[in-house]
Amino acid sequence: MSEKRGSKLKLLKKTDSAYVASVIFADFSTAKFNYISEWLRKENIHTEAVTDPAKFLKRIEQEHVSVAVVNLLLGGIGPFELISSVREHSLNPDIKVIVISRQVHRVNIQNTIRAGANDFIGEPFQNEGLFHRILYHLSPKKEISLENWDFEANKVRSEKWLNLLLWTLETLSRTTQEKRHESFCEILKKTATLLGSNRTSVVMVDVEKEAGVVMASSDDPNFYDYPLALVNYPEIMHVIHTGQFVLIDNVSAHALTKDLEAKVRTIKIGSLMVFPIWYQGLIIGVMTVRIPSAMDIPSREVISLLQAIANSMAAHANVNVMLRRIYNEYNAK
Repeated sequence: MSEKRGSKLKLLKKTDSAYVASVIFADFSTAKFNYISEWLRKENIHTEAVTDPAKFLKRIEQEHVSVAVVNLLLGGIGPFELISSVREHSLNPDIKVIVISRQVHRVNIQNTIRAGANDFIGEPFQNEGLFHRILYHLSPKKEISLENWDFEANKVRSEKWLNLLLWTLETLSRTTQEKRHESFCEILKKTATLLGSNRTSVVMVDVEKEAGVVMASSDDPNFYDYPLALVNYPEIMHVIHTGQFVLIDNVSAHALTKDLEAKVRTIKIGSLMVFPIWYQGLIIGVMTVRIPSAMDIPSREVISLLQAIANSMAAHANVNVMLRRIYNEYNAK
């Protein structure tokens, strides 16, 4: 990938008095972050690189660091202890931790997030990809953890949502393999109508390969089996790593999405929701919901419904074939 960025992204209005944020890189070799540091400094974001874990912890104890990019093995005292220490000692309680590692395995990613990390990126990484992930975590968004959510206590009460859920389950139970995609599109279309969405899509992902494929979309029945390089979708990577529902309630105020409407001219986008799809205890994809206007977090019953619909679709899809396709397309590059 070229080391030149396409368009300059502004996180906040630049001021002469102070940096708008601070990022620290903690790794055995800090030279690998030279390009990213240069790009961040152009956005008026302070950067620092350290190779010693003790110095790293001292810095975050004494300074208000916004994002820490940490090599998983830097601590030398167990791969997750250093991450836990960040949460314990950081002067900034809302510090975002991005872990980098060559050990890109699902269990490793899960343990990293449990230790307190906000994101995980495999090495060797693309400079543009890591830069976007940093900007994503520096920008405003709302998150809800769904891992331990009591869905029984948040049962759907609204008649229109309940009817949609029952219709979805009935439709899927009667759908043949040949008509599966047609049913998926119809389900997403009805879901989008209730949400006021002009594009609701389901994307299957391979977590370890950081690759995905669009399974179906509400606004175009011909838009499916479309491969995605998830390096360009930090919000999707965040959701599949953490299991959190994410809402970017105003895309024009977010560094990575403020120019989205200009790039996606086919639809108007004011806000974006992304939440995980679960299948047999694993996150295998996401549902993305685009709304024409800015919005607040929907009610828990709506999120519960969306989760149930997406999970039901995943259960009726040929997941193994889908993931095999992702894997083959990724390795064909």
